[in-house]
Amino acid sequence: MRSRFAFRVYLALMVASVHGAGQQSAETGFVNFAFNVEGAERTAGLYVPPEYDSSKRWPLIVFLHGGGGNGDNNGNAVTERFNRQSLVQEIRNHPKRFPAFVAFPRCPQGKIWSPIPADPVQSSWRLQRHGRDPIPDAEDHVTALIDSIIAEFAVDTDRVVITGYSMGGEGSIRYAALHPERIAAVASAAGSAVIVLEDAPVLAGMGVWLFQGETDHLSTAPLAKRMVAAIQANGGNPRYTEYAGVGHGMARRVFEDPEVIAWMLDQRRRRK
Repeated sequence: MRSRFAFRVYLALMVASVHGAGQQSAETGFVNFAFNVEGAERTAGLYVPPEYDSSKRWPLIVFLHGGGGNGDNNGNAVTERFNRQSLVQEIRNHPKRFPAFVAFPRCPQGKIWSPIPADPVQSSWRLQRHGRDPIPDAEDHVTALIDSIIAEFAVDTDRVVITGYSMGGEGSIRYAALHPERIAAVASAAGSAVIVLEDAPVLAGMGVWLFQGETDHLSTAPLAKRMVAAIQANGGNPRYTEYAGVGHGMARRVFEDPEVIAWMLDQRRRRK
């Protein structure tokens, strides 16, 4: 009996030793993260904080890029294009602000991030560009990425926040409304080229912060304000920031603001 007990203790110590060694050698910083979407291999850029250890749970921020970033994935997401993104540069310049995982998926060609219903409320620019019919979407890519990161790392599932710019801004707020069981909050930058007012009751139950350029004619301030008002009418308390005299190119102003990053990291999913 004593020898069996000793053997069990030995095994436990060996497992602990191997686990500890794995944590010490875990790759951190910006890495390629492979995941699967219905049999198709995809790769996302993933920031793993240097101090990561699995003894505690970490927040996860998911960033959705704008329409100019679409492309087929070739196994290497951490490219020169990737490094030009403002959020990536902010993480490199101020890593202490980001004690969290930050994921950067890539939307396939010909798709938008999240499904938009037919004939939505949209800006004249978006109407001319996309018309009134639904567009193929990559919602399943976002879901598969989130689930894969949670399966591999110690993620706090109550602190998953989604953000994005332009097409990624509209995709982030729509994805949040469709998946309140996954998302704690959304920070949408220049994402009001299209709004789905029917999403307001769900968005009222989570953290929402919309950012908009005053003179942006692609994603417009009037549509952003209309979405904010709809969320407020449903009992929500969304935040709204409008940059005076600024057009569509305002992503850097959002993500270089330490208050914005701190807000995202402070959000927690509201359980019913």
